[in-house]
Amino acid sequence: MGRVGHLRVDPAPALGQAAWEQDDTDSLLDDARRWHRVRSPGIIEPDEFLGRVVGGLFGARLDGIGGRLELAPSIPDGWRSMAARRLRAHRTLLDVEVKPRAEWVTVRLAVMFGPPIAVAVGLPEEQPVARVTADEIPLDGPRAILTAADEHEVVLFLG
Repeated sequence: MGRVGHLRVDPAPALGQAAWEQDDTDSLLDDARRWHRVRSPGIIEPDEFLGRVVGGLFGARLDGIGGRLELAPSIPDGWRSMAARRLRAHRTLLDVEVKPRAEWVTVRLAVMFGPPIAVAVGLPEEQPVARVTADEIPLDGPRAILTAADEHEVVLFLG
């Protein structure tokens, strides 16, 4: 598993780049189905599997040493929500929850431990964003950039 800064996931593409594809999800699920109670040779390691899940599905990456955490979630069709608990970015642990709706995507962040961290929340380029709110405050641009210190809610309106 690769490490970027102290984010313990495989890095995702930068915000505004290609999204996690359905083929990526299918491949990941195939890897998970091949697991047995006793690992077999040639099967993906659990830490690599989890790194691909968080890096790909949540679009999680750190932008350089001491840089901000970027999230650009790609939710597979038919999923109602997804969550990552205790995501480590540098010295901070966060809980992240993503809920897609027909006209918007809600991303909830909660710092569970550690210092505040700069976070950028957006969507992959295939999903155009018309407007954004962070903690019910309208923002300019297609993503929210904030300092996460407690609980926050970012809403990305599609269009």
